[in-house]
Order: sequence, then C-alpha cells, then structure tokens
Amino acid sequence: MKILDFDAYDKKARDPAEADWNKARCGWLLYTKEESVRNRPYIELYRRAGELYQIKIALGIYKPPVCWDEAAKGELRRLWEKARPAFIINRTRDYRISEAFETFGAPVYNSSLVARLGNDKKAAYRFMQGRDIAIMPTVYGLQMPKQFPVIVKSAGGHGGTEVFYISDKSQWQEFVEWKRSRPEEEYIIQKPASDLGRDLRVYIVGNQIKAALLRTSSQDFRSNHCLGGKEERYELSPAQKSLVYAVAKPLDIGMAGIDFLFHHGQLVFNEIEDMAGARGLYELTDYDIAQDYIRYICSQIFG
Repeated sequence: MKILDFDAYDKKARDPAEADWNKARCGWLLYTKEESVRNRPYIELYRRAGELYQIKIALGIYKPPVCWDEAAKGELRRLWEKARPAFIINRTRDYRISEAFETFGAPVYNSSLVARLGNDKKAAYRFMQGRDIAIMPTVYGLQMPKQFPVIVKSAGGHGGTEVFYISDKSQWQEFVEWKRSRPEEEYIIQKPASDLGRDLRVYIVGNQIKAALLRTSSQDFRSNHCLGGKEERYELSPAQKSLVYAVAKPLDIGMAGIDFLFHHGQLVFNEIEDMAGARGLYELTDYDIAQDYIRYICSQIFG
C-alpha cells in the first residue's frame, strides 16, 4: 500500500492527479484507515462544507512508512507535484506527514508543530512551561512518586486512554508491572487537579475561540465524552479567554481543541487535541465547526 491512497470524488480515479477536477479547487483530507471508518459522518461534514465553497475534498488514507527516509518523502513529493491540491488537512495525528508536505511548500492544516504538540504530552507541557503557561506539577518519565495520589499519562494517549489515577504504593507497583508489557510507551506523572472529573474543552478555528464545553463525570476522574462524560455549553470569562489566547497565539492553529483542568478555581493547561472530536458541539449547538474550518482555509488560500 502507498503512503497515501485516495477515495476520491471521481470514483473512477484513485489517483487524484488523474481525476477530472479543477485541481486549484481541490483539498486533501488525510486520515488513517481505522480513523476514516470511525469518522465517516465527520468526513461527510467536510465534504458538504467543501461543496458549499466549491471545493472538492479527496479523502486520503494514510499508512505510515516503516521509515521516514528520503524514499518515503520522495513518494509524497511526486504525488504532491503531480496533483497540486490547494491545501491539505492532516487528521492522522502524525506530525511527520505535515512536516514533509510543509517542506514542499504545501499549505497544511494543522501545522506540524500543532500536530506534534497535540500528540506528545511531554513536548506540549515543556512548550507551555517555556511560555509561562500553568500546568500541573509534572515529572517526565517513571519514578516512584514521593507522595500519592498521582495521575500517570502516556505521552501519546488520546480520549482519556492510557491515563491512570494511582492512589498508593500498591497501585503504583501494579502499574509498573503492567507497564512492562509495553516498554516502548513513554509516561509522565502529574499531581491531580483539585476538581477531578471536570475539565474544559475550548474549540479554536483560525486561532480564534469559537466555543467552549464544560465536561463532567460523576463516575470517573476523567470527563471525556467518549468515556461517558456529560457536556454543556460554557461561557469563558475575560481572564479565561486571555489564557486560551496565550496558549493558541504561538501555534497558529487551523482547528483544534485546547483542554484545561480546574484547579482551585483556576484553569490549568492540560492538552491540545489537534484531531478534536466535536460530537458534543454538534449536539449542543447549531455551530458547524467543519464548515467554519473550510471557510477559514478558503479565506487563507483564495482570499
């Protein structure tokens, strides 16, 4: 299988360079195969948004190469130079494909920096610490905590997976034993926020705040929608908006969710979701974030 394979609007042409399109009005939407199946309704929202703005959206199925060497990059360069889409939306969670297309001069949303910080919590926390954005006290790597409880997170986890609440030394030992089955995964340790089971997702399009949802759970210390957390609309205070913009400003975000914890009445940065889900947003509001994202991209590309 190629690094990118296409399910194009023109079903007769799997190679987007051979499709009967006006390529200047075509964009690529990239997903892994598994995520493309799970996100079919969301992909259709992008395609309908494309039709509204007279843009053809080609779904590219991404298979990571075994090695990101010159051969892999050359394959992508040939495809890019042959097809020349107007833009690329990367929803693969892999910053390397954004980075490769950026070197060819392709407009990529989100940037490789956003994709990297959205999928590496260690890098994201260090980035925020370097800009004086508050995070919970964090230890990078696994070592016996000096005090409990602690939250242990995998650096690359999503949707609340690979996040553990560890209350004592016994649970710590159980976790360490479990960790031996997956030595390749990196973890970090954090002090728990004061308000467990409660966090805030802020949706950003074009580096502008578009909506915020309060997420809560009475059953779990995690409040993710996919884990059964409840969501409701939330109005940000002026101080909270200032914090969100301080996080977003250096990143030039196309579209992402920025998550915050509540700690003694203050928001504390938690993570960036560059592939943010929006089910709650569509259920609770009439705001179409996929349409707004395509509108923003078109304004950037076509003026």
